Amino acid sequence: MSSDWIAQPLIQYGFLGFSAVLLGLVIWLIKRLLSVLDANTRVIEANTAAIRDLTSMTSDLLKLSRSLHDKLISRPCIAHKEIST
Repeated sequence: MSSDWIAQPLIQYGFLGFSAVLLGLVIWLIKRLLSVLDANTRVIEANTAAIRDLTSMTSDLLKLSRSLHDKLISRPCIAHKEIST
């Protein structure tokens, strides 16, 4: 009976200490997760900006290509000229 009187508070304090350590670990992991999510958000923002720039550049190149195509089509083909003898 006297061992229960001594062991029970020790076990309770042990669980209390273990719970405090686990709570601290969970808080630390949440802080790490939030920092990783913040870094992930910055990477996504940079990738989105790069994709927008690439889309704009591709659009400009497509317009230039169409313009060049129209100019080439409007010129006569030199292979179709008849050779006069």
